[in-house]
Amino acid sequence: MAKSAPDISLTFIRLEKSLKKPLYIQLYEAVKEAVLSGMLKPGDRMPASRNLSKDFGIARNAVVKAYEQLMLEGYLGGKTGAGTFVSVLMDQPEFLPQRNKITRNDVTPNAGLFSPLSSNRFQSPYMGHDSSCEQRIPFQNSFPAIHEFPFKTWARIAAELYRNIHTLHLGYDHGQGYLPLREAIASQLRISRSINCEAGQIVIVNGSRQGIHLISEMFVRANDQCWIEDPGYTGAYAAFSRAGAEICPVPVTAQGIDLDYAVANYPHAKLVYVTPSHQFPLGITMPLQERLRLLKYAEEHQMVIIEDDYDSDFRYNGRPIPALKGLDTKGHVYYVGTFSKSLFPALRIGYIVLPSPEIAGRFALAKAITDRQSPVIDQAILTEFIRSGHFQRHLRKMSTLYKKAQDELCELLRLHLQDQVEVYPADAGMHFVIMLKDVSKTDFLLQKRASAGLVLMPIDNLSLKFKMPGYFLIGFTGFTIEELKSGVMILKRLLG
Repeated sequence: MAKSAPDISLTFIRLEKSLKKPLYIQLYEAVKEAVLSGMLKPGDRMPASRNLSKDFGIARNAVVKAYEQLMLEGYLGGKTGAGTFVSVLMDQPEFLPQRNKITRNDVTPNAGLFSPLSSNRFQSPYMGHDSSCEQRIPFQNSFPAIHEFPFKTWARIAAELYRNIHTLHLGYDHGQGYLPLREAIASQLRISRSINCEAGQIVIVNGSRQGIHLISEMFVRANDQCWIEDPGYTGAYAAFSRAGAEICPVPVTAQGIDLDYAVANYPHAKLVYVTPSHQFPLGITMPLQERLRLLKYAEEHQMVIIEDDYDSDFRYNGRPIPALKGLDTKGHVYYVGTFSKSLFPALRIGYIVLPSPEIAGRFALAKAITDRQSPVIDQAILTEFIRSGHFQRHLRKMSTLYKKAQDELCELLRLHLQDQVEVYPADAGMHFVIMLKDVSKTDFLLQKRASAGLVLMPIDNLSLKFKMPGYFLIGFTGFTIEELKSGVMILKRLLG
């Protein structure tokens, strides 16, 4: 007869009886964090409530309440006669706990953002692609022109760094990130985004997605209302859904996120996620007046604003728009930036600008719990790349190339498909939107795109409630004119 698995030890958990926070909440939060961080593994058997109450010297009822909440949210599961076990959590972006307020009637399988996978999981077709190896074929979104990157310069900086690597601190570094890089980013943001911040307000993260998840972890509780642009970034939806938030889809107008709709329909929201400089995916820039309205509302209702400035380094028409964070004087905006678009995605370096060094310190601790720190050597190379002026030169070069690529692709689409598609060029960023004039061809195009050698993202795959049938996101960076022309001709053949 096989022996049952032994109870897992929870000696790493510390409960503080002196705190005002109830002990069952402390235990719930500690176990939840241990599951999400991997400290507790799927299948680990939890101690019996009676034993755990003795170990911690707390009432058994406190343990029972914590276990009940963890089981309700799916972190733990019970087996009759066997005990309580850590659940198998598929917490990759494409697998999300079913704790949102979207019903099957709100989301159409294979057309909307999510389709049912099982009784308690959702799967997103976009996030499924997003977690796989990226394809370099037209019209992949946000694919940098990597062949134009100054790799020789980067390699020279890296070689010099490795020759003097002994001068770096090679032990565990500060969880907030490499200080010289944070200083370089603060200086860069003052010039390019009108954000007056200091290094102490910045936390280095492994890409903007980790930044969004950290903010969500710090501020979002179960059933909190969170405004999100619709259509919008599915990575943000994943973060809030994972925290158990009530997702509040807000339509996007020519002015950006529709504040009137949001206030009227979701007046109790605690957080809003926006991409004001280049709305993802529609490319709209939020006007100054709307930015000020949002800031005022956040101040009056103590709302957290996540500003995702994912590709604002590239602007083609008019002067660069200052970041929303640059207008914030009350500390409500949490600014997320990344080098994935401006340099290359494999670098996996992003950052958050927090309202104060004190808040940044708490974020650094939250990050350190899961991955301790971001790689110091990559941060050091990037620091010198920025300090030496190579970053700014690269941005200027890419902006010129990307504008030319967008102009040429728009001209190709108008030349070969003027009767089939409407083209909406973007003022910034790395993608724009097209609309099929005959929406009935959408399903056929979706069925044939992959086998024909195209990446075409329907806007409906990024929409929760407010659908835009026949609209597609088109990436234009990172491809030669020949590749773009080939993509247009394939699209022409498919559309007949």
